[in-house]
Amino acid sequence: MDRMTAMKEIVVPDVPVKLLNECGETLRVMYLAPYAPDGPDFSVKPYRGNGGYPQYHHSIYNLLREIGCEVYSSSKPYAILQAKGNVDYVFSLLNRIPMENPEIFISSYCEFARIPYLGASPNIRAIAEDKWLMKLVFGRLGLPVAQGMMFPKSQALPEVPPPALAGAQRMFVKKRFGAASDCITEQNIAESWSAAGERAGELTAQGHDVLVEEFCPGRDYTVPVIGGESPLILGYVRPGSDKKEGIITGDLKLHDHLGYAWADDLSEQLRDAISEDVHTIWKALGPIDYFRLDYRIDETTGVRHLIEMNICCYIGKSGPFVMGAQRLGWTHGDLMKVILQYSLTRQLHSRPLSRCMI
Repeated sequence: MDRMTAMKEIVVPDVPVKLLNECGETLRVMYLAPYAPDGPDFSVKPYRGNGGYPQYHHSIYNLLREIGCEVYSSSKPYAILQAKGNVDYVFSLLNRIPMENPEIFISSYCEFARIPYLGASPNIRAIAEDKWLMKLVFGRLGLPVAQGMMFPKSQALPEVPPPALAGAQRMFVKKRFGAASDCITEQNIAESWSAAGERAGELTAQGHDVLVEEFCPGRDYTVPVIGGESPLILGYVRPGSDKKEGIITGDLKLHDHLGYAWADDLSEQLRDAISEDVHTIWKALGPIDYFRLDYRIDETTGVRHLIEMNICCYIGKSGPFVMGAQRLGWTHGDLMKVILQYSLTRQLHSRPLSRCMI
């Protein structure tokens, strides 16, 4: 049996009845998120201009309780210092903290304290959160990425484009780091090198390293994947956009989301190619509890470009993960239990020779 045939034989994991710790007792979870409830008030937190995050983070808190977990919730990153011995698992969506590279803070501490946690190891999170490193790694793996170049905040773009971008007709400018399409507007599409320099200058003036890429024609596609004995693709969807070239801007992500539609018309050839991408990433960077791949695909030519990989991304009821789960006959809670059960299982025997030094 060749690899492509094997990949098409999808193995759907069973949904666990209940999540248990190593002692066979109810799983104790520390839930961390910017808008996670802080006792004694466990209601939805006030809106502070951050899109739908308060409702989203509160809904995940409720979901963890509904699937039978004993949940301890906090919006404060220092709460992790109390995790060892008090909880069995850390479920963190706390990807934004006022520090450099905040996404790896919680996972790094959990590794130090030897506590199972959601996502992937800190080094893999670091690659996923750094768009430049991710491009270099994916390119080395032979995955289809757009040509690009990183420019640190300490320097302006040169007067002429570097060789990697010399043939680009149009470019796309974005932050090297960032989530939720932060700082992405229609102005990030640059029709010339000078226009790219202007937009890059605006971002570097705000203190950001900048990534300039060749602009990829086509439409955005999102591929949700969950971990297991082999990665399971939950489907192929198109995020809605009414912006220039169909790009996903920051305001669409946070304030005016247009939803997702199934990309059932995606050709079998492209589906096979994306499946091959997923297995290549899994072999090199896995295991990962759940992740999302974002593509730009030219439907006319069939050319695809892998734009980003996101770990511990949006897993709310209106997103592509739940859409895919429903096609498997799963509820939102079923999806969460499957992800957490895999996460617990993969970390169960990973620390037999490690000792906490606290």
